[in-house]
Amino acid sequence: MARHEDLDWVRTASAVSVVLLHVSSVFVARDSRLTFLGVSPALLCNQITRFAVPVFFLLSGLGLGLSNRPLKLPGFWLHRLRKIAIPYMLWTLFYLVLEKRSELAGMPLLPALGSVGRSLLTGNAESHLWFLPALVQLYLLYPGLKWLMRRAPWWTLAASFLVSGYCTLAVYVPLPVHGWLWARIWRLFPTWLFYFVLGMALTEERLEKLRLFLRKYAQFLILAGAVLALVYAWDSRRCGNLDSIKPQLFIYAPVCFLALMASWNLLKRSRALAAFSAFTARHAMTVYFAHIFFLQLLRRIPFMNRNLLTMLLTFLLTLALCLLTALAPEAYTRWRKKRKTA
Repeated sequence: MARHEDLDWVRTASAVSVVLLHVSSVFVARDSRLTFLGVSPALLCNQITRFAVPVFFLLSGLGLGLSNRPLKLPGFWLHRLRKIAIPYMLWTLFYLVLEKRSELAGMPLLPALGSVGRSLLTGNAESHLWFLPALVQLYLLYPGLKWLMRRAPWWTLAASFLVSGYCTLAVYVPLPVHGWLWARIWRLFPTWLFYFVLGMALTEERLEKLRLFLRKYAQFLILAGAVLALVYAWDSRRCGNLDSIKPQLFIYAPVCFLALMASWNLLKRSRALAAFSAFTARHAMTVYFAHIFFLQLLRRIPFMNRNLLTMLLTFLLTLALCLLTALAPEAYTRWRKKRKTA
């Protein structure tokens, strides 16, 4: 499948936003003399970046929707296992060894293996890893979703919205979702189904029509996205609700997706930004996996926890270290190829 520069930009912006979201989380509760409508810079950063995870689900569905390859099972699942599940397992083991090695070392073999297995199934080895089990669940459902989208795309999209909406509302109102399911509802595919199916709905033909629309109304959509981001952050402060699952995201995340795609029409002239976007998009999952590790290291330095300036410095260093982690194997591969051809 050909590269889509505007989608690369959306993926890059989402990866960078996830890093900023987690960096700012420590500073959200602190008082700040600098505010806008009562919203501190840390809270603003923490809330306007909440679009990132839903948009990652949307991009995953979109990538599959754009694929012209015939769907062959189990080859499709094996390909996803190699691309997503194996890196996820390795990073899960890395975080377990890093943070729970003494606890696991004190367990008998079978309980230790059971603990590792539960971490793999739930993504609880580290706070951000839950995304991967939820994504794998959607990949397992993809053949059935594709069959439904071919026969009744709009009904399927509407049904997915009702399912995800029900799960989202269940966090706030007493709907019949209790016990084990309620405690893990944000880790399970129904909560994120709508974004994935929305991405699937954007086939090549629909995406081209969308691009024509975005080129025509680019400035309006960018302005709408910026205004909605401010409103979203202000509403979060007003309600005291900073959670990642909110009904408002059903509007906010798609609008951010459109605004970011539209902004590429203005930003693509910069070669440096285009190169950065292409590289970061290729390695977005590495940034996602690694950023918590580097963030935890930097937070051990007292200076990094002082104020908003050190928050910005922590963000830049975390992102730079993640990109260097992604660059290392790529640079090594290029070096080996040059040695062979020399």
